[in-house]
Amino acid sequence: MKDTFLFFFFQNFCSNSTVLRTRTMCHSCTISQLILCPSGFKPTPRSNSVCLFCRYYINTPSMKLPLSGCSFECYKEVEIKSCCPGYWGPDCIECPDQAARPCSGRGICSAGLGGNGTCSCQEGFAGTACEDCAPGRYSPTCSSVCSCVHGLCASGIVGDGRCTCFSGYTGPNCDQELPECAALSCQQNSRCIEEALTGQLVCQCLPGYQRAGAKCLSINPCLQRVCHAQASCVHTGPNQHLCTCNEGYSGDGRVCMAIDPCQTDRGGCAAESARCVYDGPGRSHCECLSGFDTLSGGGCSLKNSCTPDSCHRNANCSTVGPGQVESCKHVRARSKKIRKYKKI
Repeated sequence: MKDTFLFFFFQNFCSNSTVLRTRTMCHSCTISQLILCPSGFKPTPRSNSVCLFCRYYINTPSMKLPLSGCSFECYKEVEIKSCCPGYWGPDCIECPDQAARPCSGRGICSAGLGGNGTCSCQEGFAGTACEDCAPGRYSPTCSSVCSCVHGLCASGIVGDGRCTCFSGYTGPNCDQELPECAALSCQQNSRCIEEALTGQLVCQCLPGYQRAGAKCLSINPCLQRVCHAQASCVHTGPNQHLCTCNEGYSGDGRVCMAIDPCQTDRGGCAAESARCVYDGPGRSHCECLSGFDTLSGGGCSLKNSCTPDSCHRNANCSTVGPGQVESCKHVRARSKKIRKYKKI
C-alpha cells in the first residue's frame, strides 16, 4: 500500500530544467587551460565566455600589483521540481475537487509546492471546492440575490429564488401580512397560509417540516445522500443537517479531502534526521535518513561512522554528520605520561 501512495505522489511532480551560470576567478591568461570550473559545472565554449578585461592582483613586499587577466564562464543544467498544474504542497496533493478542474472551475486553487490547497472562490460562490452559492444567493452563476423578507428562499446553484413564506405573510417576497391568520389556532410546527387553489387560509406545516398524520414532523435530510462519502451527517433541525468529514479527512463535509500529515511541519519528523512518509488519510510515519539509526522510542540517532582506520592510532574519532568523521585529536598528553612512566 505504501508503494502505491508513493507512486501516486511521484506522478504529480513535474520538473523543469534551467541553466545556472558562473565565472571563474580572474587569473593569468597563460594558465587558462589549467583552470577548472567549480564542482558540477562545465566550461562554456571559450569563444563565448572569455573575458580579457578582468584584473587580478599579485602581492609584492610593497604593494598589490594589478594585472590584466582572463576568466571564463561555466554552466550546469539543474532540474527544478514543481507540482503539476492543479496540485499543491510538498507532496503535490490534488486541488479540490479535481486537478483538471480545480475549485469546480469557479475559483483559484493555492497550488504549487508552497500552496495550501485553499480555493479562492469567485464572487457569489462558496464551499471548500466552490461547489455552492454563498448564503442568500441562487442560480447556476450564483449571481442572483434572494429577496424573501419573511420566508425561506430556494437558494443555491439549483435554486430558483422562490420564497416559502412564514405563517401570516404572503406575496412574492413574503412581505404582506395576513391579519386573518390570527383567528386560526394552528397546531405545533404549523402556520397559517393561503392555499394557492382555493384562496382559503389553512394551517400548513412550517418550512422544514412535513405532515405525518395529524402532526408536523421535522424533515431529516440525512435520510438521503447529502454529504460526502467520507463524511457523517447529523440532523440538527427542521430540514437542517451538518456534514462532518471523517477522521483523516478535512473539508466542509460536502467535499472531503484526505489529510496528509507530511504536509504540515513534516509530520513531526526531524528535518535533519528523518523524512515523513504518507501512509493514508490522516496517517504517516517517520523514516530515518541514511546515516541514522532508529531508536526504540521512534527517534533517530546519528550512526557512528568511526572505524579503526578513520584516524591515527593515537587520536580520538568523532562522528559529526551522516558518514562524516572529523575532530580527530591526537592524544598527546596521554602519550607523554606513558613515556615519562617508562623512563622512571
